[in-house]
Amino acid sequence: KIPRQVKDQLTPLIQKLMNICTSTKVLNRQAEWEEMKNIFELLKSVQDIEASYNPPQWDRNKNWNAFHEWCKDNEAIFSSVFIKEINDGEFGVFADKDIKEDEQFLLIPRKIMMSETSAQSSKLGPLISSDPILKNMPNVQVSMHLLMESLNPESFWMPYISILPSRYNTIHYFTFEELKDLRGSPVLEEVFQIFRSIVRQYCYFFLLFQKDTLADSLNIGPYFTYELYRWAVSSVMTRQNIIPTTEDGHMSISLIPLFDMCNHANGKLSTDFNLEKDSLVSYSFKAFSKGDQVFMFYGPRTNGEFFVHNGFVYTENENDAIEIKLGISKNDPLHSLKCSVCDKLNLSVNGPYFLYPVREILEELLSFVKINVMKSEELEKILNGDKEQIDALLSENSDLKNRAYSFLRDRLFLLLRSYKTTLEEDEEFLKQDTFESMHQHIAILLRLSEKKILKTSHDYCVSQLKEL
Repeated sequence: KIPRQVKDQLTPLIQKLMNICTSTKVLNRQAEWEEMKNIFELLKSVQDIEASYNPPQWDRNKNWNAFHEWCKDNEAIFSSVFIKEINDGEFGVFADKDIKEDEQFLLIPRKIMMSETSAQSSKLGPLISSDPILKNMPNVQVSMHLLMESLNPESFWMPYISILPSRYNTIHYFTFEELKDLRGSPVLEEVFQIFRSIVRQYCYFFLLFQKDTLADSLNIGPYFTYELYRWAVSSVMTRQNIIPTTEDGHMSISLIPLFDMCNHANGKLSTDFNLEKDSLVSYSFKAFSKGDQVFMFYGPRTNGEFFVHNGFVYTENENDAIEIKLGISKNDPLHSLKCSVCDKLNLSVNGPYFLYPVREILEELLSFVKINVMKSEELEKILNGDKEQIDALLSENSDLKNRAYSFLRDRLFLLLRSYKTTLEEDEEFLKQDTFESMHQHIAILLRLSEKKILKTSHDYCVSQLKEL
């Protein structure tokens, strides 16, 4: 337990962190970095004080047998697969026999899942009902539920909790120096937002456990540390799935034992929830031979999404894309006219617009860029013209195409320049394989995937300009 005098020592630091993380002041990028540095310094002071009170890390390898028995005892079906270590603490699901495409290989009953429903039915339920943060944030409910159960050696879910990683590669484990490896990346803004949000939640609950009688009765407060909270949050971020409840078709965030041990690969969605059996059923999206790792398709996510929410980058991602921030400036004298044209053509004024690994620029993005570079008389023609006239202007006007591709080429060039390293330098880093940390490795993989898309799109614009 954390002694009262230690909590008193922590409280002013927590309040400072809370004030910074709840500020709504708009900052430029340099000021954002300064603020993040301040957050990390305060957080380091908090972690140093809490270090003696963090729960010990467990050895997952010692707990697999108990986990398998627990799954079997609770009617999970997984006879055609087994779990095996891949390398350095990373595990995966492997075929124990040949598995055909679309063959069922997992059945996981609801009763062993940790979810919003089980959280609300637990001792945490009354606090969820009364606290506005918990009540309105299902992911936080499940995180706090996991945290509470991890503190109870007699928890029904302890066999599952004991095989979870004790650390993750999510952004919550990055140091300030490691975050600098993301400079130039379009995910950086979201990384800052999520990091601040989780620190703010930690501060909120730390203070709540000191003053709220109901919260204090849960016996979480005496053990509540930032290390424990970021572990619970990262567990939910990286492993959560959405399943239907038995009531009104409501979808519930859930942690699904065994199912969440499957790693990602390109494929198709192949999981269903059988309401009659009250179980999740997973089918193989392709055939696997005995001894193969059995992968699962997590869905059409970009590497930026995988990085932020799952803590990895998938280099063979067929669904990769990056968002390019484009909009019509309110200072543009033609702002109103351009917005009207966008409205007529069903184009969003503020995006989002995406670039993909394919060489071509998608027509929707190109049309928006054309509107952005149009002159007033061209905009008037669109507003007053019929479909044939509009199509002719957008597709046949070589001067307009030239301006649009030039605008996009220059924007992409600047985006590539905003990184602190070049594409070639990142490729060389990967060849050398001398990373200071796994976080740096993942950040370089992300930068590289983004730069390849930007360069491909930039080169396409250049080639189109040469043809005009």
